[in-house]
Formats: sequence, structure tokens, C-alpha cells
Amino acid sequence: MKYEFFVPKPPEQQRIASCLSSLDALITAETQKLEALKTHKKGLMQQLFPSGGGVAGEA
Repeated sequence: MKYEFFVPKPPEQQRIASCLSSLDALITAETQKLEALKTHKKGLMQQLFPSGGGVAGEA
């Protein structure tokens, strides 16, 4: 059996690698943003429903 593979020329390989690196950076940034939003949500939920059993705003 004989297999043929297409291998892009080095400049095209460089552009592909650059594109993938940019996507990786974007995914990392979005993941960090998601974690920050989850932390913020947790803080807001704790303010809304304090662990003391009372309702927020009650005195």
C-alpha cells in the first residue's frame, strides 16, 4: 500500500501555527474570564443568601 500526504510549505506551516497559537490564547483568556464570572456569581449568591439563615437586607 502506498500513502501520499500533503505537507504544507514552511511559510504556510508558520501561518497555521500562528493561527493555532492565537486560538489557544483566546481560549485561555475566555477560560480565565469564565472563572472570574463564576467567582463573582458565587459572591453575589452569598450576599443574596447569607449562610446565617436570614434573608439579605433583614435586620
